[in-house]
Amino acid sequence: MAPTPSRLKQSETALLLAFLLVGHATLSSVAWVPEYIDRLGVSFATWGTILGFSTIGAIIPLMFASRLIMRFGSRPIMRIGLYVGMVLLMSLAWSDNPMVWALLNMSFTFSMSFAGNAVNTHAVAIQSFVTKPIVTRMHAGWSIGAVTAAITGALSTVFLSLELFLILVAVITVIAFELIRPRLLSPEEDGHEADRAIHVKRKPWQIPGKLWILSAGLIAAVYPEVAVVDWAAVFARDVLGAELSLRAAPFATFMVGMIIGRLAMPWLAERIHPNTVALRGSLLAAGALILSVVFSGPVASASVLLGIMLTAVLWLIIGLGLAGVAPTYFAAAAHIPGVSTAWALSRMQLINQLAIIGAKALMGALAGGFSLSVAYGFPVVLLVIGAFVAWRTTDKAEASDYEEISPVTGTITLPIIREEGR
Repeated sequence: MAPTPSRLKQSETALLLAFLLVGHATLSSVAWVPEYIDRLGVSFATWGTILGFSTIGAIIPLMFASRLIMRFGSRPIMRIGLYVGMVLLMSLAWSDNPMVWALLNMSFTFSMSFAGNAVNTHAVAIQSFVTKPIVTRMHAGWSIGAVTAAITGALSTVFLSLELFLILVAVITVIAFELIRPRLLSPEEDGHEADRAIHVKRKPWQIPGKLWILSAGLIAAVYPEVAVVDWAAVFARDVLGAELSLRAAPFATFMVGMIIGRLAMPWLAERIHPNTVALRGSLLAAGALILSVVFSGPVASASVLLGIMLTAVLWLIIGLGLAGVAPTYFAAAAHIPGVSTAWALSRMQLINQLAIIGAKALMGALAGGFSLSVAYGFPVVLLVIGAFVAWRTTDKAEASDYEEISPVTGTITLPIIREEGR
């Protein structure tokens, strides 16, 4: 049953709010990372390993989420994933055992990955019924939620305990979702039955060589985003000496840069070739990150406020630079002969998620063995490598591809899980 125009309009607004809720809930703890590390009593190397396990939780749903969504529809999966995730989010405040906490956090990312898959699939479903592009705007809602998480998290560190804050996040998220849920497309309206009828399985190892190269470039583009999220609050505390209320400021400006860059991407790509956008964006982000690593600490030693302001500006530039890089790799994947775009994107993101497990552990080991400033040299190197890969491999990407690929927005890759057969 095709939805009416009024239902589509309702569902667009509701889904935008759903993206915001998922983004906020997923990153609600970003300002509390130093508190988690202190409570668990772990080294940076161990923390990096814990973060790597969280990525495993996000990867597992990639294996079968599409089948569940094609069986039951996206709205029920969204609801279950979000609700289970909120229970697990609250549990993070009540464990000081590193192994138990790592398991709880991995389960949390597992549930939120389900919710992320569902909101993305819902967006694609709505897009199939309307002519104007909506997916990029929806993903901007995710990033707005992430910025909101930085703000609410920073405020909560001053006025609330961690336990109370996570309870409030969980309760408000559940109530807000229940208010918007009736406006989302029902399983009878979202077209999942048609998807199931045409779905054809493809062997997972049938990956062309160029797709491997693009996947490597994607890792170099995405992991620097992840590094900012994982270590932003720790950088603000240990390098800048920021007070609790200001530790999320650099992360917030980074996300603002991502939002502006992603929303401007289609307009920019019509004036500058996507290949150039990715190349210059990678180098711009690398340069800004180097400046932050070299100068933010010394400036903060003279004035903490000036150090935070400098870091916030530089991380805004990093966000602007990175915003168009990963989507350009996705756009290039649309021109690989012999495979469908949806299948190519799902494989690229799966490879990317697997590689990030090791990247997170390595980042933690560098931070623990040397310093966090030195560790940030790792994503700088990846950005330079990514700039070269983008220059050599994304020449066929076009501005029009951005609407087809539904590029992800934000620092957590929300996979596009539709797969098509030959």
